[in-house]
Amino acid sequence: MTMKKTKPGRGQHPQARLMRAVVALTAAVTVALSLAACDPPQGPAGTVVDKDRTYWAATKHWTYKLTTRDKAGNEHKFKVSHSDYSACYRGSSYPHCTKVR
Repeated sequence: MTMKKTKPGRGQHPQARLMRAVVALTAAVTVALSLAACDPPQGPAGTVVDKDRTYWAATKHWTYKLTTRDKAGNEHKFKVSHSDYSACYRGSSYPHCTKVR
């Protein structure tokens, strides 16, 4: 009686499949946490003259922007975190409004 040799294929190495799944999940979680933990860089100081928020339905994500006017009268639009967007209102002084909570 001879034994038939089989090629290793799908389903024959469940530990290898499990390890690939664990590695992929770990990588996805690491990327998600690194993106969520990053706040945008601080924008230029000035008086808040406008606030804007945009909802991206495809990613189910909000982006928040403030527009400030500096002492020279120049306007600057930049991204901020949700907490900075909520803390600053039109007419407030940026970045001071982000520190008073």
